[in-house]
Amino acid sequence: MIFSSKIPANIRTPVAAADYLADRFTYHNKDEWAELIREGRVFANDARCDEESLVAAGDTIAYEPREFEEPEANLSYSIIYEDDWTLCVDKPANLLVHRAGKSFRNNLVYQLRHVNTPHYPNCHPVHRLDRDTSGTVLFAKDAEQGAVFGNLFRDNSVVKRYAAVVRGYPDIETPFSIDKPIAPDRSATPGSAPCRFKADESGKPACTVIEAAKRFNNGYSLLTVRPMTGRTHQIRVHLASIGFPIAGDLIYGGDDGIKRQALHCESLSFIHPYTNTECTITAPLPEDIRDFIF
Repeated sequence: MIFSSKIPANIRTPVAAADYLADRFTYHNKDEWAELIREGRVFANDARCDEESLVAAGDTIAYEPREFEEPEANLSYSIIYEDDWTLCVDKPANLLVHRAGKSFRNNLVYQLRHVNTPHYPNCHPVHRLDRDTSGTVLFAKDAEQGAVFGNLFRDNSVVKRYAAVVRGYPDIETPFSIDKPIAPDRSATPGSAPCRFKADESGKPACTVIEAAKRFNNGYSLLTVRPMTGRTHQIRVHLASIGFPIAGDLIYGGDDGIKRQALHCESLSFIHPYTNTECTITAPLPEDIRDFIF
């Protein structure tokens, strides 16, 4: 199997192939990429690279990996909505949306483009969820529709609602707004997590609304949460910042006996740009979260 990608326009001057690959695809370092180039496993514009090869914007670079074992993933996704322009997937936990690390095939994009029946060879996700967040993920069927529907998310024209199980019983009146900027957490121990953020005045504006809260006798609550902005890890950071971390969130909370963070994107609502009608797509609460709280 050969994986390829086009070098983006921001690479304005030619760079060594090994340097570009090490910076763009961090699952190998520069020395490892150089070794793969010497083995004849890297191509630029269909020509085999050598150690002197340079690449620049617009070039197509391809890589033939050695035999390897991909990380396990839960591929039991389901398509819950489809029209002429989009499809929406109910993504399980432990499944990446995009390729990352050594998960070349075990990601939602690859499965939809190459494995699913029927194939959706030109589909593009117009937003994303973390590996261990389940729920609705909207895909455009081609790049043109990716721009159209992507604008809905960029303009905050999509209402996203999440179900979040948190540790403790929030004593709040709903709706309750958490309006705190979010910034990268530079103080986090290096290597402790792939990325970590915090509520901090130095960050970018972020707002999350808790629309409803239901208490359970096991020490946890089920919240209905609506992010008003789209910062990385926003819901997880905001809920932890008020003292109610999401159950199973090993970065911002702790081990609660559930194998992933108990966060689920339960619905997307928007005015459809082609039919001009309200479109609401819902994904039921998954079994692992139901079993944890009920």
